[in-house]
Amino acid sequence: MSESTTRITAAQPEARRRVDILRIAIAVTATLLLLLACAPANGQDWRTTSYARQLSGEERLVVDVEYGAGELRIAPASAGTLYRTNLRYDANTFTPRFAYDSGRLRFGMEGNSVRGRNLEKGRLDLRLSPDVPLDIDLAFGAADATIDLSGLRLRRAELQTGASRTMLSITTPNPITCELFEIEVGAARFEARGLGNLHARRFSLEGGVGEVILDFTGSWAQDLEASIEMGLGSLTLRFPEGLGVRITKDGLLASFDGQRLTKRGDVYYSENWDRSTYKLSLDLNAALGSIRVEWVDS
Repeated sequence: MSESTTRITAAQPEARRRVDILRIAIAVTATLLLLLACAPANGQDWRTTSYARQLSGEERLVVDVEYGAGELRIAPASAGTLYRTNLRYDANTFTPRFAYDSGRLRFGMEGNSVRGRNLEKGRLDLRLSPDVPLDIDLAFGAADATIDLSGLRLRRAELQTGASRTMLSITTPNPITCELFEIEVGAARFEARGLGNLHARRFSLEGGVGEVILDFTGSWAQDLEASIEMGLGSLTLRFPEGLGVRITKDGLLASFDGQRLTKRGDVYYSENWDRSTYKLSLDLNAALGSIRVEWVDS
């Protein structure tokens, strides 16, 4: 998918990594303008198709989805359903590629030229089983995305966004431990609510250009190691009362409003760090923009 963001490896030097983040955001923004600036063309052939499968002894589901542009919705399926999806697409532009084999679900869209096409009318609605552990790889470009992971048994997830507006929510606790949750954000507005319900061991986010809001409220069950890298934009961190927070901050050009954090050497600590039941240790690196800490009732 052309709008997918490019992975940034930890082995790159610091300056190169920040430059790459900005390049990603610029490239994604240019792609979005190309897709949406032209007036809708005649001759679009909108079709709707669906796929579904019931549980049949699967012990895990691996989900690999690539989606270019349009409306994206992900939510839990009903009990007993392994997956269910409904797709609306322009058959003159795209061909769906769907496959399932031995606990692995793959979905993508192959397409021709999209110039002059009204892609905003496309839609993918994907429902996933709440009954088996899930590994999710999700990449989407110029999409309006609502991702509800509440009630899912999430073992690992990787999300890559392009020029999108994304709302991610986890309103109920993950029944199992999430080993790793990774997010890459391009030129986008991204908001996540209820990250404390993930029960994750590790969390990471790489952001390009835009607004990012991370809400760590929820039912905490273990400590969390997290890292955030931001290019140009604003970052809001919402922490629940009672959570112990330690922030190691790098990036001299980003403003930092560390509400109720005390600096010890080069590290910022919450007032209750030493006596808190659960702790969030965060490595924060920002090139330009603003960072704000807020404390909220859990």
